[in-house]
Amino acid sequence: MTKEVLISIKGLQFEGPMDDRHEQVELIVAGSYYFKNGVHYLMYDEQMEGFPEPSRTMIRISPERVEMSKSGGFAVSMIFIEGQKNMSSYRTPFGNMMMAVDTTGIHINETEDSLDLEILYHLDMNYEFFAECRVQIKACSKEAGAVLFK
Repeated sequence: MTKEVLISIKGLQFEGPMDDRHEQVELIVAGSYYFKNGVHYLMYDEQMEGFPEPSRTMIRISPERVEMSKSGGFAVSMIFIEGQKNMSSYRTPFGNMMMAVDTTGIHINETEDSLDLEILYHLDMNYEFFAECRVQIKACSKEAGAVLFK
């Protein structure tokens, strides 16, 4: 895959295991890709509405774990390891919150020109169950970007 990529991130949250109410968010952004020592790196900037400075996100993908770090007005470092619950502090302009991700599944599929990642997890906010979540991340070289829009 080339250094310049298009990244699609789809997030889906269910309020509970038997709940059909859900919220879906999708972001498609240009970013950078690196592969070093068996680890995939995706980086991109995101402009949040109503905030002057963009947020910088780095996703580090290895076979056994995924780390997602966001810096800027909103800052968090999330670690996803299947079968583990990891705590972190989520800093927002409105105050800090404790966040925990209990990862139930990580699926990675890579080809010469693309990288697909799916993370399934339970999200706790301030020590209370918040939602069941699924995040799908797809990255491909800009030349093959039409795949993201199918």
